[in-house]
Amino acid sequence: MSAEEKLIQQIFLSGSAGVKKADLRKEFAEEDIDTILEKAATHGDLYIDKKGAAYYCWHREYYLQSLLNSDPKFRIIYDAIKSLERSINKTSDALAKSLESSTNNIILSLSKFDKENIGTSVVDKGLSADFTTQLEQFKTDFDNSVSNYANSIGWVEFGKIKNELCTKYDVSHEEFYHRVEQLINKYDKKYELSTGGYEGITIRGLVHGFVRCI
Repeated sequence: MSAEEKLIQQIFLSGSAGVKKADLRKEFAEEDIDTILEKAATHGDLYIDKKGAAYYCWHREYYLQSLLNSDPKFRIIYDAIKSLERSINKTSDALAKSLESSTNNIILSLSKFDKENIGTSVVDKGLSADFTTQLEQFKTDFDNSVSNYANSIGWVEFGKIKNELCTKYDVSHEEFYHRVEQLINKYDKKYELSTGGYEGITIRGLVHGFVRCI
């Protein structure tokens, strides 16, 4: 064990009472105590402070306790900070629970709205069996377009397919992507999406502008 390690160990064993710098000089008379202490203090391994007329050394594990024991004002401030910290933690926990509850309620509301909206859409547009037939026809044309425009590994930008199918079905760009979403939701194992591109389907905040048939 080096002289520095022995010195720090000695200071550690002194606990919150600390040890006089003068006593350390006596015990480690052959060593350059000041240099070792300064180096350890710079690294944060120990603290040196004046206590009465003498300088004392404390290990970092006990210095805070020493201040709490010897300085009533410091203890009051420390207790106030800890109380504030506990209050903030309780408030944060309550806020987190409130946000979680609100999020769950929003998700449930959106889920209910989606179901009701889909049901209304089906009624309003006279879908059901007719919708299934139209979607199957759209799927056929969509798959053909993917095959025609795909690169060597099967990927194609939605934009290339969009222009062709919007013209054929006389629909807007928004309606095209609406149908694509319905198609992919129904045949999720049939298609693979990839992020990138300037337009496409947004999933979890990311634009998926490429598609290929699996």
